Parts: sequence; structure tokens; C-alpha cells
Amino acid sequence: MNSKTMGSRIVGALIAAMAWRPKPPRGYRGLAAAMAGVACVLVPLASYLASEWARGQALDELAETARARLTLYTATLTAEIEKYRVLPLTLAWDPDVAALLAAPRDIALIDRVDRKLAALNAGAALSALYVMGRDGMTLAASNWTEESSFIGRNFAFRPYFTDAIAGRVGRYFAMGTTSNIPGYYIAYPVWAPVRAENQTLGVVVAKIGMDALESAWHQMAGERVFVSDRRGVVFISNVPEWRFRTLAPLDAETRREVERSMQYEGTSLLPLPPMDSSLVHQAAVPGTDWTVHVALDNRPVNVRAWSAGLGAGIATLLLLAAGLVVLQRRLALSERLEYQRRAHLMLEHRVGERTAELSSANARLTAEIAERERAEQAAERAREDLVQAAKLAALGQMAAGIVHEVNQPIAAIRSYSENAGLLLERGKLDLVRANLLEITGLTERVATITRQLKTFARKSSGVLVPVSPRASVERSMALLGAQTQALGAEMVLELPDQSPMVLADEARLDQVIVNLLRNALDAVAARNHRLITVSLDQDGDYVLLRVRDTGPGIPEEDLPSLFDPFFTTKEVGVGLGLGLSISYGIVQGFGGRIAAANHEEGGAVFTVALRRAPDR
Repeated sequence: MNSKTMGSRIVGALIAAMAWRPKPPRGYRGLAAAMAGVACVLVPLASYLASEWARGQALDELAETARARLTLYTATLTAEIEKYRVLPLTLAWDPDVAALLAAPRDIALIDRVDRKLAALNAGAALSALYVMGRDGMTLAASNWTEESSFIGRNFAFRPYFTDAIAGRVGRYFAMGTTSNIPGYYIAYPVWAPVRAENQTLGVVVAKIGMDALESAWHQMAGERVFVSDRRGVVFISNVPEWRFRTLAPLDAETRREVERSMQYEGTSLLPLPPMDSSLVHQAAVPGTDWTVHVALDNRPVNVRAWSAGLGAGIATLLLLAAGLVVLQRRLALSERLEYQRRAHLMLEHRVGERTAELSSANARLTAEIAERERAEQAAERAREDLVQAAKLAALGQMAAGIVHEVNQPIAAIRSYSENAGLLLERGKLDLVRANLLEITGLTERVATITRQLKTFARKSSGVLVPVSPRASVERSMALLGAQTQALGAEMVLELPDQSPMVLADEARLDQVIVNLLRNALDAVAARNHRLITVSLDQDGDYVLLRVRDTGPGIPEEDLPSLFDPFFTTKEVGVGLGLGLSISYGIVQGFGGRIAAANHEEGGAVFTVALRRAPDR
């Protein structure tokens, strides 16, 4: 019975009661008896109907509240499990993790990965982070120092492992078989260097505890929140006694299936206590087979129904008394209409308030989304500004040599101009013409230097187009010509006459090559034999650009950290350690890769692999 039908029944009963005209009794006793009889019939009826109507109204409002709450709880649950997704995804691409899966018996590598996982887990406040091999054996874990460490334990039976090792993202909620602590598992595959079918090296898993979420839900007074899986097993709840209980008794086959999966190992899976279905509302969690339930407190409903019933009974008595005393049916009807109007206005007011709350929540979500987009755009602009700042910083460090390169032809132009004036006075026009040709060549040389500076200094467009690596190397060497001469170094080019084009941004590729050449000049500065060799080669769909120097080489322990931000082997004040890190990011943006190694004949060699541009 809905609230509108209940309201109609109340109004009808009151009108019928007021329209009934008993025979006028004789004397005071008869009138009192008649009034008592009418009151005995009408007051209980009005109280019952009013309480039922109020109960229906309260249930409707609770249903609206439950829908809003379900939206909030679903959003918080989704946010809780998704905010940690990036951590195992990032670790899946970590070089140390890939190296560990390739050499699972390397003790030093295991220790380094253990410590890295422990540090990340401490900062993210997860239950655990761990790395598993293709056979399901745990090789490294954030809890490696604890007695219940996962290291050496095989979890190949878990569905999240089978999904991730097959190349998919594994998601699973279960009771821990080692720690006896429940949690939500997110697993990502770790791919081999050559990504192909069945080329996963292992799996990175993050275990997320739901204690914080349940604690936050526990603050919602009067609301019992719980989450069930596809089998009807409750695994998250702000009522601790309801955790690992079922919505309904499990049949024998389902219970055997749960026991075989060990998903809820050590739990009894008893049914929940009976609940009023009108007070329980539910909603599906997007992207999962989970359902969020909200069991609302029935006390406000009962209090409201009791108050309405009591109020209706008192109102009925008052109406009867007023009707009997004043005998003004018109006034009584007016009072009833006024009561209905106020109830309708109150209902409209409450609906308006609820609508305003939902609109406000939607506006806040929209503002948060816009703020996140602005933050991402600001971060991208900051990265672009960092690259441009590094480029201008390098240009500033080369300024002295470039000024020297420009001053030489300018001085020569001045000398030729003065000689041309003297020769013109003497009438030696052939020599004047020769001087003017020399001046033309020198101005072209200055123009070439300024064009190279303009190309190097301009801000990148971010668009990848076919670029000649040979031309980029020649421009970069020209910018560093003065510094090379000042050091007494020699640059040797081993470039083919017809080098293939690569996909890159011309300005950023120049920046990468300038960074590598400047590092090479710094490396050979203190050596007797100062030689830098630049070569081009092809490897399938990639063009390999190598820069080799005759410097002291790179310490083996520094090679893994060479491209990390702010890592430098130079003296304090010489560099910030951002050049190679920025170059690494630029090459990655081209879809290529950059690596450093020590040459077998001495010195260091940097290899930049760039995608070959398609032939037109």
C-alpha cells in the first residue's frame, strides 16, 4: 500500500465520520454516549491509517536516502580499490622487477626488490606488495621481514594469478591463506622485453585491506552497510559480526565450490539474521560481480508512525469535540483541507531539499573532475617547461663558444670591408669583387649559426614527423664546435651518406644529441686522448644512434640509476643530474629507447634507438 492510497483512505474515513449524523440523543448522557461511541470507532481507525501512511512516507524517503547512500558507498568502494591500481601497474614495468623474474636466484636483486616493495608498501599503507614467478612462487614481498612472509609460498591456485599470467588484470577478494587477513588483490603481468603471446615473466600483486573503508562506513550511525559477491557471501561490512556470512543459506554444491577455491578459508559462512526487506536496498558495483547493500534503521520509521498515529488520534478527538461543541462542519472541513495543504507543502519542501542535495553533490563531483583535468594539464605544461628550461640552460652554457664562433666571421667581415675600401680607391675592382665574395660567404656562415641556434632554442610542437638524424647530428656538432676546439677534442662522424629518416620532433632530437655530446666532452676533458665518435646503424624498424667517448667510463654500480632524475656523477655545482633524465623522457615520447654501457675498449657509449619513419 503506497503513501497516496493511505492518505486517500485517511481523508475518506474522516469525511465519512463527519458526514454521519446519528439521531440526536436525549439529554446529556445520551450525547456523551454518542460521542464516546463515535470516538471508539474513529480514533483507533484514524490512528492506524495515519501510522500506516506515515510509515509508507518514511519508507519512501528512506528509499530515496538509500539510493543516494548507495551511490556514495559504491563510489567510495570503487575509489578505494582503484586508487592503488597504479602501484602494481608501475611495478610491472620496473626494471628491477623484470630483472628479478629473469634471474630469480640473484640474492642481491631479491634484497633490493624486497626493500623497494617494503618502502612502497609503507607509503601506500597496503596489506602487502609481492612479486610472483610464472610458476606462482613468491620471489619478493614487502613483508619479507615478518614471520608470515609470502616469500617462498606458491599462490598459483588464486584466480588473480591465473588471470595476470595470461596477460590480463587479475582482481580477486579472498581470505589470506598465510596471514589469515582478508583483502582485495590486484595483479598485473610483467612482460618480457619482447612482448608477445605467452611472454609474461611473472606477476606483481597488491593486496588492499578494507579496514579503513569499513572504519569510515562504521561512522554512518544507524546504517548497516555490507558488500556481497556473486554467491551471496558478505565480505565487507561495517558490522563486524556480519562479515563472512551469507544472504541466504548456501546449497551444498555452492559451499563445496567455495571450500575448493579457499576464498574464505576458515570461515563458517552462516546466514545473516532476518531483516525487513523494505529497509534493505542494494546496488551493483560497476566492473565487478559485487553488490552493495544498505540496511537502514527502522527506529525512525517506527517513531514516525507512532507519532503520526498518536497525532491522528488526538486530532480526531479534537475534531469530534469541535464538531460536537461548535457544530460547524464547514470549519472542520476547512481545517482538514489546511492540514492536507501543509502536508503537501512539507512533502514538496523535503523533495526540494533532497533534489538540492543531489544537485550539490553532482556539482561537487563535476568540479573535482574539472580540477583533476586542470592539474593534469598543468603537469604536462610543467614537463614541457622543464624540457625547454633545460634546453635554454644548455644554450646558456654554450653561449661563450657560440659568441666566439660568431665573432670570428664578423671580425673577418670587418677586415675584408676595410680592405675593399682601400682597393676601391686604388681601382683594383677584381680584388674588391673577391673581397665581397668572401664577405658573402662569411655572412652565410653567421646566418647558418643563427639558424642552428633558432632551431635548437625553439619550443617543441610535440608532433612526430620524419627527421634526418644526420642533419640533427651536424647541427648539434656545429653548436658545440667552439667547446670542442677549446678542449682540443676530436669528433669523428661515421654516418652513411643516405641515412634513413626517423620519427621525432626535430628540436627535441637536437636537444638529446646536444646533451649526449656535451656529456661526452665533459667525460674526455681530463683525458690525454680526447676522441668522440658518432655513428648510425639500423636494427630492423629502428635506427641506432651511438655516441662513444674515450673518457673513464661509467661505474657499474651507477648504470642502473644513470637516467634517474637528479642523479649525477659530476662534481657539486657542475650539473643538476637532469640532462639524461630529460633525454630519457624525450626518447620514450618518440616511442624509442636509450641505453648506456661501457665500451670494451674503454670509455662509455650511449645508444639511442629511434623508430624508422615509413617510406613515402
